[in-house]
Amino acid sequence: MNHAPLSSAADRASLQNSAIALIVLGFLCGGTLPGIFGIIALVQLDSDPHSARKMTKVGWILFWVVLALIVLFVVIYIVFFVVIFGIATLPLLTS
Repeated sequence: MNHAPLSSAADRASLQNSAIALIVLGFLCGGTLPGIFGIIALVQLDSDPHSARKMTKVGWILFWVVLALIVLFVVIYIVFFVVIFGIATLPLLTS
């Protein structure tokens, strides 16, 4: 499967920067899966740029989905404990 190379060095540099940012941010706050997609994209950059672009795109989508789930779980966690501690301290306030 031969794909046409990227049209310019700027496209390659942009894709490389995006893959590196995905690796760093993916491992820091998006879990391991986005970081792995970034590594695969970086490895495939020279041999198959079209596939590397797809891997980068999928990695960023996974990053944002995982980050949204983390934020959602943190909000649910905070609301849950506010309700639990609010109910637990209610008898203390009424007496």
